[in-house]
Amino acid sequence: MESTADSGISLLNFDGTLQKQASLQTYPAEWIDFSDLSGCRGYCTGESLRKIRSRLRSRKHRRVTLIGPGNYHYVTYVLLSEIRQPFSLVLFDHHTDLAMGDGSPYLSCGSWVSCALETLPLLERVIIIGANVPAAGGAAEWPDKVSVIPERDVRRMTAEMIARTVRALAPGLPLYISVDKDVLGPDHAATDWDQGSMSLRQLLDVIRELKRTRPLAGADICGEMPLGPIDLLSGERLRHLKKNERANKAIVDALLAG
Repeated sequence: MESTADSGISLLNFDGTLQKQASLQTYPAEWIDFSDLSGCRGYCTGESLRKIRSRLRSRKHRRVTLIGPGNYHYVTYVLLSEIRQPFSLVLFDHHTDLAMGDGSPYLSCGSWVSCALETLPLLERVIIIGANVPAAGGAAEWPDKVSVIPERDVRRMTAEMIARTVRALAPGLPLYISVDKDVLGPDHAATDWDQGSMSLRQLLDVIRELKRTRPLAGADICGEMPLGPIDLLSGERLRHLKKNERANKAIVDALLAG
């Protein structure tokens, strides 16, 4: 497990989006550049995945990683593969990312959780919070390893109730927390995927409650709205940027506290 004394963050640059969030520069931070890679948006080729793994290996700040848009959420798989003790994954996401492989050699933003379950023996449990699925319970392919607290249940639960459920499902294990901001309602974040209805306050309270009783094995954040040069001329897109920047800073602060 990584040292909880690390007060810095790692920022991954796939498309320049995070570089436009000035408040993220106020932390001790290191940039890891992937802007030269091809074959890595949504789906990642084996060659690009090897380069991503190699560049991440040398980073100094391992407690919190900001990935960028949700199309690169599969990077969490690489971060999980670095953990050297049994742990549970707590995933805040409006999607389960549990798509099963169809014979494709590529890792994707929709299948990385299944890949982690298949190939990472130290990953003992996955708890997905806020997904748009019809009912709670384990995914059909992973009934003993995956539990989902669906969006409809999250709406009626307090942060303490959610945290208590997580602790019961994964007793005694360090937690890795992965946040895709598409779990949040449109008032709290802006992404290019369909979004959930969780409030930022509820998300932060769950994180704080989990950290109060469990050690963290690491954490990451994704779910940015991709921004091209012309998008910076749009008042609406700039408002989206500021909304995501405020959410990112609040989540980072919650993860680094203590």
